[in-house]
Amino acid sequence: MARTLRIALAQLKCELLNKGYNLKRSIETIKEAKQKQADYVLFPELFLTGYIMNEQIKELGETVEGESVQAICACAKEYQIGVIFGFPEKQDDCLYNSAVFINKNGEIVDVYRKTHLYHEEQKHFSSGDRCVVIEAPEGRFGLLITYDLEFPEMARLLALQGAEIIFILSANMVPYQIYQHAFVHSRAIENHLFTAVTNKVGLHIDNIFFGESQVVAPDGKTIYKADNNEILPVVEIDLEESERSKGILNYLSNRRPEFYRGHGL
Repeated sequence: MARTLRIALAQLKCELLNKGYNLKRSIETIKEAKQKQADYVLFPELFLTGYIMNEQIKELGETVEGESVQAICACAKEYQIGVIFGFPEKQDDCLYNSAVFINKNGEIVDVYRKTHLYHEEQKHFSSGDRCVVIEAPEGRFGLLITYDLEFPEMARLLALQGAEIIFILSANMVPYQIYQHAFVHSRAIENHLFTAVTNKVGLHIDNIFFGESQVVAPDGKTIYKADNNEILPVVEIDLEESERSKGILNYLSNRRPEFYRGHGL
C-alpha cells in the first residue's frame, strides 16, 4: 500500500536582514504550496534573515514564540499544510541555526539545531546536540541543515531512529555544487531512505547560492532536480520505498558496530 507524500521545495531568494519581506514571501509561498496540493513545504536554511555571518544575525534572532515563527504557525494552521522553516533561534544566551517543524495544525512539533557549524558560523552560533526524528501521520522524518549532510554519521543516526526521509534545509554556495549532489545521493543510498534538499538561489554579498534542490530515492535515483532559478516544485514520493529498497544489501542490518567501536569509531 502506497504512503504518498507531496513535498514543495521552496527554492527562493530572500533579502538579507529583511525579516518583514522574507516573512511575507514565506507566507505567500505556503499559500501557493497548498494550492499545488503539497503536504509539506521545505524552506532553505536561515530563510527568515538570509545567510549572513555578523553580529546583526543575533539581533534578528527570535525564540519559537517570536512573532515571525508564530505567523508561520498561523499560516500553516489556516491552510492545513506542514512547514519546515529555517531561522536564527534565540534560547537563553545562545543563538542556534535552527529548523522548526510545524505540523498541519500549526503546532510546533520539534526544533532541530544545526549540529555541524561551517566556517564563520562557529563565531556566531552554538552547536545543537541532538538528532530530531519527527513522528508524522505520513511517516518518520529526519532533519538536517546544509553542512550536517556532509557527515555520514548524522544521516545514519536518523536512519537508525527510523527516519524514512531526511529534509535538508540548505544555503549552499558556488563552488560546492558537486558536494551537494554527491552527498544527497550517498546519504539516500547508504541509509535506504529518501533525501529532499531545498537550497537558496541568488547573490548574497560574496556568496552565490546555486539552488539545484533535489529529491532522491532510496536507490539513489534522482526523482527531481531544479536548476538555478526561483521555483516551487511539488514532488510526490511513496515512503514505502524506504523499506522496499533494503533488499539483500540492507546496510543497516549488516552493520558491525562492535567492530567500529573497537577501532575508535
